[in-house]
Amino acid sequence: MDLNTCLATTESYHTIAYYSHLVPVFIAVLLGVFVLFASRFSLLSRVFSIFVGTFCLWLIGDVIVWTQTDYHLVTFFWAPLDYINTVFYIAGAYFFAVLVNNGNKIPAWLKLTFLGLSVPAWWITVTGASIMGFNQPVCEAFNSEFLTNYKLAIEWAVCIYILVSGMGALRNSDRAKKIQVSVVGIALILFFAVFSVTEYISSQTGYYELNLYSLFVLPVFLALILYTITNLKMFQLRLLGTQLLVYVLLIMIGSQFFFLENTTNQILTIITFILSFFFGVTLLRNVKKEAEARRKIEKLAADLQKANTRLVELDKQKTEFISFATHQLRSPLTAIKGNTSLILEGDVGPIAEPLRNIVQTVYSSVKTMINVVEDYLNVSRIELGTMKYDMKELDFKDMVQEVANEQKPNIDAKGLALNVVIDDSQTYRVKADLDKFKQVIMNTVDNSVKYTPKGSLTLSLEKANGKIRFKAADTGVGIRPDVLPKLFQKFTRAPNASEANIHGTGLGLFIAKEIMNAHGGRIWAESAGEGKGSQFYVELPEVK
Repeated sequence: MDLNTCLATTESYHTIAYYSHLVPVFIAVLLGVFVLFASRFSLLSRVFSIFVGTFCLWLIGDVIVWTQTDYHLVTFFWAPLDYINTVFYIAGAYFFAVLVNNGNKIPAWLKLTFLGLSVPAWWITVTGASIMGFNQPVCEAFNSEFLTNYKLAIEWAVCIYILVSGMGALRNSDRAKKIQVSVVGIALILFFAVFSVTEYISSQTGYYELNLYSLFVLPVFLALILYTITNLKMFQLRLLGTQLLVYVLLIMIGSQFFFLENTTNQILTIITFILSFFFGVTLLRNVKKEAEARRKIEKLAADLQKANTRLVELDKQKTEFISFATHQLRSPLTAIKGNTSLILEGDVGPIAEPLRNIVQTVYSSVKTMINVVEDYLNVSRIELGTMKYDMKELDFKDMVQEVANEQKPNIDAKGLALNVVIDDSQTYRVKADLDKFKQVIMNTVDNSVKYTPKGSLTLSLEKANGKIRFKAADTGVGIRPDVLPKLFQKFTRAPNASEANIHGTGLGLFIAKEIMNAHGGRIWAESAGEGKGSQFYVELPEVK
């Protein structure tokens, strides 16, 4: 026998070795390059490509060891196999660590740990101590016992690390992340464990062909990885991932023609390949349509989000402008009101009757404008969240009496009858902001006065279920049932409201509702319909 050659394995093992090694190499390289470029060299894709690359190096070295007969060539590729084996296990752990960390960098100490674990195997390999001897007739090397045991320890340490870190990640992740970590973790542990166990059994029994069959679990691992790409968005590449899945499936089926010799099996494989091709084309078309539809929806959602953000900004600017403008208007209007009041009261001297009428008109108009400005100012405060409340205990009864007295001139001027129904022997204690709560009651009563051309207005208080309820019942224009749900919205007025009062802004009841919400109470209205009067209710918890 030539000293430079050794006995090779049988031709049937050559065929199995080529299929079990070269097909996975082609698929793994395709997968690694695909995710690397398609995900724009993200950290997760780079680490995954390192893992795939080191495994491909081991596959190429191992297939040369199995199929070549040149002594020097076999020895050259056999020597680093255990070291490369250790590296791709560690690279798999690194890949899983980055995945668990949401694709971000892992701590420096963990990187150094991974690097440190590979150093002993590297040192033994570069010093030429990885092979202790070589049995030339059967082309078999005797590996370093320490390196073999060290490699086995690394393999199981990596499996344990993936299991422990994966379980830790499941406790603090959302449902999608849990599924992703579970699938990838199971795939890695399945592949690593089967690979390690079969290799250990082979070394103990001498039946090294078992290593060839262990590699047939690799397609299961790749299928699970592709599943995470297409369905769990591990690299956010659903469409391209589906394409790759179809191509890999067709390659794996087609590659069987290289070692199938039975005619029946070849025919079945041809049928399987054709069916897989047509199903794959259909799947790609459907996924492409879904991707296009999803892309349109995402674009529309992004456009709507931008428009909504812009509208929010414009609404805020509008509110701020109204607040600024009303602040600027309130001071001069108050000055006009004060001065016209002095003129009407005779503090600046007697005035002729015609002039008095003119000043009275100015005074009434300015008073109306001040109310409008105050309403807009309150609305802007509410929308900007700057409305402040000073909550104190007060007697609801005193509040109602005070409002009734202040509204009495307006009620008398319209010729309306005013009835106040309150039990004077009772106390009606509530917790409220004095000025703002009075504004609610004033707006409610004023609203009834404005929209009651004739008849009466009844104000009452009652206690029920730990709450105090105020009621303002009028015989005015009434409210249609379809208007009632909208009555407390901004700028909402009943269709017949303008006939009774042309100066209303539709803001008073909105402001009253917001103030009552801040007080933990409520305000609402009831009416039997147009022309049948209205009842407005204000309710607050009683303070014991």
